[in-house]
Amino acid sequence: MKKNSNLKDGFTLVEVIILFVIFTVVAVLVIPLTIEDAVVAKHNAKWQHVQSGFSSIPITMMNSQSYKDSGVVTLEHFITALIKIHPLKNVVSYKIKYMNGETPEERYTFKEIYNTNNGATIAFKWFDDNPKLKGEDKIEGILMYDVNGKRGPNVWGKDIFGMNVYANKIEPFGKHEDPITIETDCSRQGTGLYCSYSSLQETQEP
Repeated sequence: MKKNSNLKDGFTLVEVIILFVIFTVVAVLVIPLTIEDAVVAKHNAKWQHVQSGFSSIPITMMNSQSYKDSGVVTLEHFITALIKIHPLKNVVSYKIKYMNGETPEERYTFKEIYNTNNGATIAFKWFDDNPKLKGEDKIEGILMYDVNGKRGPNVWGKDIFGMNVYANKIEPFGKHEDPITIETDCSRQGTGLYCSYSSLQETQEP
């Protein structure tokens, strides 16, 4: 009887093992989420940091003499403006995925991806003509920016973000979409393209 009463005063070996297993399971579940949140926040901060530079691209394009003469923005105008803020280095190649794991459609894949001086990578695509859109509504091209370069995960919305390039402005994907559409796309079921806009809003919150 004395032996049994002593056991009640403390933890048995079985109880200790059970507690250890519970703590281990909780740690396994929580720690990866905490690390992932920290990585996402870091990538979003990098994306936020480069915005001021990108906003200067339309200004540079429209200030060029050839644009003033013709009134037409060309790929040459864009590249000239881009390399002023992000000098393009050697070309690299790697696979990019949507957030849902699918391969991006042709519009959001790029034949050439360039290294930059800050460890990121940049790619772009220029559209020669889009007769359905004119003036300020015409998307001249798109820009892809991978905040940590060739290193993974190489996924739209996680470390890869993008912008639509107009003659007089440059805007992140998803800026004119409704909140529900953005939230759905910026999830494991979506492409992740619209995270380009929503991640900027998150980093601007107090």
